[in-house]
Amino acid sequence: MKRDFRYKTLPMLIAALTVADHFEQEKETFVNEMPAWSDPFIADFRATVELILTEYFGSSSREELQEQTNLVNELTEKAKDDLEMVKTQIERGFRNDLKEQQSIIQQLGFRAYWSKASRNNQSEMIGLLLTFSSHLDEAMRTKLEQHQVNPGRLTNIMGYADTLNQANITQESLKGSSKLDTKESISALNDAYAQAMDICAIGKSLFKHEPVKRELFVFSKLVKSQGTPSPRDNEEVVAPS
Repeated sequence: MKRDFRYKTLPMLIAALTVADHFEQEKETFVNEMPAWSDPFIADFRATVELILTEYFGSSSREELQEQTNLVNELTEKAKDDLEMVKTQIERGFRNDLKEQQSIIQQLGFRAYWSKASRNNQSEMIGLLLTFSSHLDEAMRTKLEQHQVNPGRLTNIMGYADTLNQANITQESLKGSSKLDTKESISALNDAYAQAMDICAIGKSLFKHEPVKRELFVFSKLVKSQGTPSPRDNEEVVAPS
C-alpha cells in the first residue's frame, strides 16, 4: 500500500490537527454547508489523529517537534541578521578593491548559499555557516576586522554552525518513525490525510473571498510553517494510489 501524501509523517499529522483547530474557529460556517460535519465530527477526527501521534511517535511528539522547530527558526533568524550585516560590511569595507571583495564573498560561502539562505532555506543556511566557519581562519578574520567588519558578529556566526546543524538533525529525526511502514499504519495515515484534505477543500471554497481565512486551509502552508519544505509552493500534491 502506498501513502497518498509526500510530506513527512509527523508534520502532516500536526498540520491535520491545525486544520481541526481552524475548523473549530469556523465550525458554524462549515456545518451550515456540510450538515454531516456537525458534532462529533471534528472531535472524532482530532481523536483519530492524536491516537496515531501517540501510538507511533509518543505523547510529547508534537511539543518536541515544535520546540525544535522554534529553536531552528530562532537560530536561522539570528544567523541571517549577522550574516547580512557582515556581508554588507565586507562589500563596503572592500569597495575600493572589488577583486578582493568578491574573492572574500566567494570564500565565505555567500555566493553559493546566500540567495536561498536569506529566504530561510535551512539546508542552504547550514551550508553557508559551515563554509563561513571553515574559511574564517586567523588571517581572514584579521583582514576583515582591519576593514571594519564587526568582530562580535564574526564570533556569533562561528557559534551558529554546529548549533544549528545539530538542532536541524534533531528536528528531522523527530519527523520519522520506523513504525509507520505497516499496511495498517499507512491506511490510518491515508485516511487522516484524506479527511484533512476534505476540510481544506471545503474551507478554501467557503472562504475564497476572504484571503486571510482561506490561508488557514492551505495544507501545504501549514506543513511549511513547521520548517518542512512542501512538495509545491502553493498547493498539495497527492501521490497516485
